[in-house]
Amino acid sequence: MSANRIDDGCEVRLHLMRRCRGRARRLIVPLITVVAAAGVLVGCSDGSTPAATEARQKTWKVPEAPDAGIRDELQSLFEGADTRFAAEEELVHRCMTAKGFHYVKLASPSSDVHPTMSRDEYGITVAAAKRDGYGSRERLSRAADHPDPSGLRQMTDQQRKSWGEAFYGPDSVERIKVELPDGSRIETSPQGCLSEARKKIFGSLEQTLKSSYLAANIPIIARKKAAADPEMVALNKVWAQCMTSAGHPGLANPESARSKAAGAYKTMDQSAAFKLEVEMAVSDAECEREQGYAAKRRELEGRYYTAAMRVFGAEITAIRKHNQESLVRARNLLSVS
Repeated sequence: MSANRIDDGCEVRLHLMRRCRGRARRLIVPLITVVAAAGVLVGCSDGSTPAATEARQKTWKVPEAPDAGIRDELQSLFEGADTRFAAEEELVHRCMTAKGFHYVKLASPSSDVHPTMSRDEYGITVAAAKRDGYGSRERLSRAADHPDPSGLRQMTDQQRKSWGEAFYGPDSVERIKVELPDGSRIETSPQGCLSEARKKIFGSLEQTLKSSYLAANIPIIARKKAAADPEMVALNKVWAQCMTSAGHPGLANPESARSKAAGAYKTMDQSAAFKLEVEMAVSDAECEREQGYAAKRRELEGRYYTAAMRVFGAEITAIRKHNQESLVRARNLLSVS
């Protein structure tokens, strides 16, 4: 999973355990990524209702120019996330310890991080491309070296099951289910140390599901709409033609180039994969520079980000209010820890 995406169905919370009812039970996750660092809730989406989606789509009005500082506005939807995460980890640690389980607190980020606004998957420079390609080798190395602070790898299957039930709540408990403004539905457990901690910090698990999931997904929704814009389609077509001329056919956009480069490490030895990645990244950088790709795309996406902030205006007001109230509780909890 890319660091600036959240999987459409589930969200990651821990290194080694991931629970998503209706899709998968428990998966091994190689990366904690900024999603967990930002404290995004474990939840599942089981699709969207057509009526709700259609109603939301009709309200989109894309301006001629983006609002100034629109990316900062989106980033601010996770304001205080580092403090809330630190408080959550402290409460989870207390709860797991009280239940007789070993739990090592995860370090909170040094600053607030929006899990789906961390970086653009385009705009690479020629110098960076020559030096590191797209950085796939480094990311894959970090993924292979993921930590296991609470020692889950050393547990037996039964021990991991008991640990997971203490953390997430038992499988048999009825889930809290919430429908989001875009029509998608997500759910989480009302029990377990994680939910107990979040109740104390956020007050309402239902509102927290809505706030965290929607705040993280607003940029994704906006980018998906921007990708279908004729201006973006034309921009990517010119880029793709340039890449074909450079010897890299069959690529739709810079994201597809990065994906192909990362995939090469699965079928080639590392040195050959890195050589291919650098060649592709350099061509990408040159093609982007030739057509002013990054500036044009950022401007277009900024317009859709602006539209999204207006479309979800009422929900964003609720998110900000919820964040501030939760931040006060988190600070109070940390001050007496």
